[in-house]
Amino acid sequence: MRIYHIVHLPWQLEGDFVYYAEAKYPEGIRVLVNFNRKELVGILGKSVDVSAGKISYKPILEVLDTTPLLDERMIELGTWMAGYYHCSLGKALFAMLPSLLQPEVKNTISLINEPHEVPEYYTPLISQLKTTGPQRLDQLRQSLKGYPLYKMLEGAEAEGWIEVKRPSSHTPKPKTVNFIDLLRQPAQGENFTDKQEMALAKIQARKAPFPLSEISDEISYAIIKALVKKGILCITPRKIETRISFYSEGSKAKEITLTDEQSSGRDFLIGKAGEYSVTLLYGITGSGKTEIYIELMKHYLALGKGIIFLIPEIALTPQMVERFVSVFGAGIAIMHSQLSERERYEEWIRLKEGKCRIALGARSAIFSPIRELGLIIVDEEHEQSYKQDHTPRYHGRDLAVVRARMENAQVVLGSATPSLESWHNAQTGKYHLQVLSRRPVTYKLPRVQILDLCNEPERELLSQTLLAAIMQALENKEQIILFQNRRGYASYIQCNKCGELITCKACEISMYYHKDKEEMNCHYCGSKLPVPRKCPRCGHYSFDYGASGTQKVESLLKLYFPSARILRLDSDSAHKKDIYKYMHDSMKNREADILLGTQMISKGLDFENVTLVGVILAEITLNLPDFRAAERTFQLLTQVAGRSGRGEKPGNVIIQTFNPCHYAIRHAQNQDYVAFATEELSHRQSLHYPPYYRLGRIVFQSEDQKLLAGYMHQVEKLSLKLNNEDAIILGPAPAPFSKLNKQYRYHLIIKAKTAALMSQVVNYYKKKLIPQSKISFYIDIDPLSLM
Repeated sequence: MRIYHIVHLPWQLEGDFVYYAEAKYPEGIRVLVNFNRKELVGILGKSVDVSAGKISYKPILEVLDTTPLLDERMIELGTWMAGYYHCSLGKALFAMLPSLLQPEVKNTISLINEPHEVPEYYTPLISQLKTTGPQRLDQLRQSLKGYPLYKMLEGAEAEGWIEVKRPSSHTPKPKTVNFIDLLRQPAQGENFTDKQEMALAKIQARKAPFPLSEISDEISYAIIKALVKKGILCITPRKIETRISFYSEGSKAKEITLTDEQSSGRDFLIGKAGEYSVTLLYGITGSGKTEIYIELMKHYLALGKGIIFLIPEIALTPQMVERFVSVFGAGIAIMHSQLSERERYEEWIRLKEGKCRIALGARSAIFSPIRELGLIIVDEEHEQSYKQDHTPRYHGRDLAVVRARMENAQVVLGSATPSLESWHNAQTGKYHLQVLSRRPVTYKLPRVQILDLCNEPERELLSQTLLAAIMQALENKEQIILFQNRRGYASYIQCNKCGELITCKACEISMYYHKDKEEMNCHYCGSKLPVPRKCPRCGHYSFDYGASGTQKVESLLKLYFPSARILRLDSDSAHKKDIYKYMHDSMKNREADILLGTQMISKGLDFENVTLVGVILAEITLNLPDFRAAERTFQLLTQVAGRSGRGEKPGNVIIQTFNPCHYAIRHAQNQDYVAFATEELSHRQSLHYPPYYRLGRIVFQSEDQKLLAGYMHQVEKLSLKLNNEDAIILGPAPAPFSKLNKQYRYHLIIKAKTAALMSQVVNYYKKKLIPQSKISFYIDIDPLSLM
């Protein structure tokens, strides 16, 4: 008997796609289907009734799971995501799964380590790969018709017999190491040199197989190769997984003694346990929010409940990870960007099987398969990294609130500089509010000094005041953090004679100069060019360099303080393995004097010997053409200033700026969030921006500029019918970055009084817009940037 099911595909497609199977299967399992002559993995949805004979439905080719990967509540959450963020349900559901569970038909499978004894279940797969060599997934499907191919692949990959190369993977490639294996014992009378005999004795004394590197210092490769030729040994490359750690294992948990203010906050939150509620925990930098988190988590674990703890980016907060591991040990599953696909999958499995009850990770950890979910904590809830920049464009903080409501769980949003949306919700009673206004013990907020660069006679990048403060801190054996929110050496290179600007051909914006590699980089599409020796237009040899980045600051620091130990942390240096752990350990152990970086260093760092924080130029973010520029500037300045004075030594902060009177900088100097929020909210209200209006954005893209501009006239006609006081339509107009990655860009801004009205407006555009083969568009609900 045929059972018809809706199958949710990982494409941005409208409508339901129905396939049949010969049995009824549960929702939430993966199945393989044929769609438009391509094989895709989908998520099985509800069974449906169809009218026989009217439509010829395709069969489900393979059922990949025996039990659902997504339960009813997660499918319900995915359904909400699809409706609110205007993406397909398939896109939403697949965003909840580890990438290892999202196989692609273009994957290439290779046999890398044939087992000595092939289990019967895997014999067809191993034999095929042994005969043909590496094959694409679709080729294997043709060769092994009738076999449960995906299950075989997942099992063989887990055993380390095969390697699956996934073209779309952004994770580090598995490390391959040469192993030595002893094939046979030497025959009696077989001739060996003295060195070969010594090498053989050392190898026989070990338990084979073992990595070649373990004996490379003792035995030359030439001797090993000679023994391989004699058939005594073999060398086999094997894939190994090396887990990157951002914390010191085995560190001891700190004794927690809460202040009266912390105790009051903890008691309030515990009083809300067991029911849906959202509390904004607003605490100044260094006020001890982490201690409250830990006490609350202990309470929920005692109740047998599960916990999700969201951090903007685990790699940037090694101290917090170390702190939680020291308290909860193996009870935490950690999900961060530098784990391999296999490691992330294994952490996900630990959660799904109930082996641990705490999920600690970035935004995607909100989808963790936690059993008996009771608590969700979103630390640094204001951070932009909680918003995903590709479909589905969800916000991790907002999904935390929605999931908690669905599962009757408690939510705690923590920040020293809350988003204005969360602050407004707390002020209007939608959220509860708890405030930590003091640092514990005798620690005090640092003294913040604003330095007006307009009054500096030399207009140097590092003022005499900041240089003197750095020198004093170095003489006192204290540490310094310097903040410059621009990477590279200079923001552009321009000819002094004809004014030619070196721009990215794909994006039509200036390219950054990176002196360490002597190349020009586009920070949007990643394209690179060698630094020109002469102007490509007029041949002149003199250039003007734009605003300075971290590399320029680093070169000046080395010039002024040649004996200082300087660490630079930005996205250029962050690709180096273990750089975050190295930075953390160097600062903690006082092996570094100056930490220089971008916004990566603005949060999560707690070093008691840091007494000076210097902001090189405060208005880098303030000058962006974006309505959140003031909020972002205040948050960054307040957060980075809070890295100072976190011990018994008093802290000092120097903020260099050309705009000392701007309210964002003025309130950051006083660490006065309430005053800033009050002033900024008044501007937002008058301009109909969030939190008073919902914001949506439709971005149109095409490589054909004329075609796109013509299409915008059609969009403009649709917009004229919608504009009113409750739904304000701006545009279409060229986006601030009008060309990125060879795509010309226009955008439409929608301001709506309610979420329901926003959905109606967006659905109207989706229905009325006539598809164009060379024009694409995407929808971003609640965008954090309009760039």
